[in-house]
Formats: sequence, C-alpha cells, structure tokens
Amino acid sequence: MSRVAVVTFAFYYALCSVSCLAVTFEDCGSSLGKFTEVSVSNCQSTDARCILTRGTYESISIKFIPNEDISQVNVRIFGVLHSVPIPFPFDKPDVCKDTNDGVDCPLHKDQEYHYTTTLFVQKQYPAVSVDIKWEFITKNDDKIICVVFPAKIK
Repeated sequence: MSRVAVVTFAFYYALCSVSCLAVTFEDCGSSLGKFTEVSVSNCQSTDARCILTRGTYESISIKFIPNEDISQVNVRIFGVLHSVPIPFPFDKPDVCKDTNDGVDCPLHKDQEYHYTTTLFVQKQYPAVSVDIKWEFITKNDDKIICVVFPAKIK
C-alpha cells in the first residue's frame, strides 16, 4: 500500500471515528415547528447510540420553536424496530398539564421553549438497539415536532 493511501485512509478513519459514530437527532416530519436542540441523559455526542438502562429514569431535553400559536400539546413516544413504531407507555403525555416540564401553554409562534422530562425504561423491555421517535402533537394529531435518534436499551 502506498504512503499516500495509508495517509488518506488514516485521515478518513479519524474523521469517521468522530462523525460516523456520533448520535444524530433527525427530524421525522415536524410540520408546525422545529427543534433546535436535543439532549438525552448519559448520551454523549460521540456515542453511536444513546444508552437507555432498564429499570432507570432517563431524561430528555428538547428545545423547539412552534411556527404558529398552539393551545394543546401532547407527547407520543415510539420505539421503532425494523420500521415498525411500537408505542412507549408514558405517564405524562399532556405537556400543558405537566408543571415540571418547563413549558407553559398556550405556545406562541416563533418563541423558543425548553421541554425537559424523564422516561422510565421498564425492566421488561428487551435489550435491543432501537430508534426512539419523540413527537409533540396538537389535539388534532398534527405534528408540532418529531425527532428520531438511535438508542440501545440495556
């Protein structure tokens, strides 16, 4: 192997070790807003997947901006396995009624909100790699934001 090929390989390997393994938070169909930042407990930007440990509470924080005034916000959470969304049970689906999540309703157009909550990862969940799909929806099921990220339940 030539010296140039080795240097080129090493360069791309170094780039990939930082960017190819990084957790990405992708939009999955936001229509009435956009998310500006997402963080998950115990999830580093260099991780390939966010680790969700069974039997513990994991926290998620989402900053978002609606593009219209919205009076009602609900949360839907799915684990997506082989393109099949499986609902995660969540005991605080009404964002407007949860006084600890940091969001006051109604939402106002072009104002940034900072939502924070915890999700209990039940012990009976299988230890699998899964994509987590987190949606904020209106009372008419319109998606305010939708974010999906890779996770591993262990």
